[in-house]
Amino acid sequence: MSEKYSIEHYDANLSLKMNDNLWLILAFLLRPYFVTVISLVNRTDRTAIINLVYSDKMALWWGLLAGVPAALVFYAWGRRKPGASAFVRKVWARGRELLAVSALANAAVVFVPHWIGAVYHVSTAGWIQLGISIGIVIVLYSSTYIRDCFADFPAAVETGKNSQSAASGQRKAK
Repeated sequence: MSEKYSIEHYDANLSLKMNDNLWLILAFLLRPYFVTVISLVNRTDRTAIINLVYSDKMALWWGLLAGVPAALVFYAWGRRKPGASAFVRKVWARGRELLAVSALANAAVVFVPHWIGAVYHVSTAGWIQLGISIGIVIVLYSSTYIRDCFADFPAAVETGKNSQSAASGQRKAK
């Protein structure tokens, strides 16, 4: 725990909490997953919400694919506890890079229909999505809080013989 941030910025494991910027970034990058879940819950017309948000199903699939790195970061956040696996620790340590890759892939999704010749111009919503994606990358690499958040992980819990011998060693020293 660093003295750089107040105690309110830390969780129960004394690791930095994700701030509002990170939550908004994750919400933006994971929106295809939200749309898919909401459409699956809708029992009357499962494709109505997808058709409202995405021009075609291929755009949804590209969006889901672009969101995979962000989904990994969300998974690592949920498992960010002492004793977490090495995979979770590696994903969390690379969180900024994964979110940046997801944002850039999200920006590329706007242009895929144009590149394959399905559309002849990029819509206003596409340009807005591109601007937000570029803004996300800028925020990810300019925010010291986000850098520190991904560098911070709860300390591993000692288990087994090492912790028992360390505890007995401390008792002998007293």
